[in-house]
Parts: sequence; structure tokens; C-alpha cells
Amino acid sequence: MSGSSTLKAPCSSRASGRRSVAVGVRRTSPSVTAPTRKAASVADAVLTLYQAEWCPFSSAVREVLTELGADFVARQVEPWPEDRNELRALAGTDETPVLRTEDGRLYRGTREIFAHLREQDPWQFAAAHRRRFADHRDARESDAAGQLVEYFRGTDQLEAGAGSPSEAEVADVPEASRYELRLGGRLIGLAAYRRRDGRIAFTHTEVDESCEGRGFGSGLAAAALENAEREGLEVVPLCPFIAHYIDRHPEYESLVASGYRDR
Repeated sequence: MSGSSTLKAPCSSRASGRRSVAVGVRRTSPSVTAPTRKAASVADAVLTLYQAEWCPFSSAVREVLTELGADFVARQVEPWPEDRNELRALAGTDETPVLRTEDGRLYRGTREIFAHLREQDPWQFAAAHRRRFADHRDARESDAAGQLVEYFRGTDQLEAGAGSPSEAEVADVPEASRYELRLGGRLIGLAAYRRRDGRIAFTHTEVDESCEGRGFGSGLAAAALENAEREGLEVVPLCPFIAHYIDRHPEYESLVASGYRDR
């Protein structure tokens, strides 16, 4: 493979049967999403953010609400401003974000919203959330969220594979910023990363559903970590699967960047 180096996928009894896709299962959370067209009564007594996931201004407001520990309802708006009739009727604008407080006051745009939120007292986890936000810069810049959305939509590149972990090969593909796990020439798994300043941040790990629970993900994680060790890189395990693997295999703990390990 051009621009890639092939690594041997370690096959050992250390491999766990844990689900190998670093995608969280959907759970009910304080932030509930609902389309704008749903009954407005849902939002009457709670803090409500009219927003779109792809909107950077909406994203900034959600981050501040997280720092404040504020539970809220996220109401989805139509993708095109000209179609946002309900939002216009409510707030007199078709632009996002719009924040509606529990008592019905409306704040339009990030400047008005932030001016209001600066008056609120943050909760005890505000500083920790700011730190975590900074930690995950690599995940944001490497489009880890976009990769996860591809998994949800079924448009990711992974293929089903037949065989054992000992037959799989791991290749570092730097132009794609990921390690690829292949079995019989098929791409069955990947571990995405971002490298900078002598560090490698693992942002997303995934194997095809047909290969889950069989040790393929563990082999991929081990090969990627051992390659990082050979290259003298510090590891930032933003990916939950990689973090869990390191927790279960303390021989890799020394690779974790000190500022991240001490948290």
C-alpha cells in the first residue's frame, strides 16, 4: 500500500471480547432533542435551544451550557432559513441559535445568549469541562464526529471479514491519519488518530460488526500502541476503546501523555 507501513496485529490471550466500536449507545440525557414542529408545550417550562448540530454558533452555545451545568432541550430547526416559519413566528428571526428561558424570554444569536449566560453561576464541574474541551481539540479537528455519523448512516468503508485475528494485518496509513486493519485484503477495522508535537491522539476506533467480540479490535489497539512506542510518541487516548484497552493492559500506561494520565 502506497504511503503505508504494515504492522503485525498482535494475537494474544490479552484480547478482550468487549465491543470494538467506540460508539456510545444512545441513552436518555438531560439534553433532549426534538424537531421544531413538535408541540411547543414540551419546551414551555425548560431552557430551550433552537439550533442545528452542524451550526458552529449552536455548538458554542451547547459547550457553554455544558460548562454551566444547565439542562436544556435542543429543538431542531429546518436546514434552510427560508423554511423556518415557526422559528420566525416565535423569535422574529430565522437564524440560529435562539435560546428561550424557562420564563419565556428569548435571546437571539451568540452575543445575546452569552450576555445572558454570563450572569449565571457555573457548576462545580465547569473548569473540568473546559479542560476536557481543550483535550478533545484533536478529535474535533480530525472530524471524529463525521466518522461516527458515517457509521450511523451505514456509509463507512468497513467490510465483513472471515478469518481469525492472527491472520489480520495492521497498516499505518499516515495520509489518511489512521491505522487500517485488513483481513484477506478487506478493510475490517480502523483506528483514527491525529499526530502533532510528539503526540498521537487516538480519536476513533471501529471494527466491522461481523468481527466484533473476536479480538480484532484488541489486536488493532495493541499494534497501534506498540507502533507509537517504537516511534517515541506520547499517547492521548481520546477514543474510549483505546482508553479502555490501556486500562486493561497497564503495560501501555507509560505511553500515555503525563498531563492526560494524571487526571
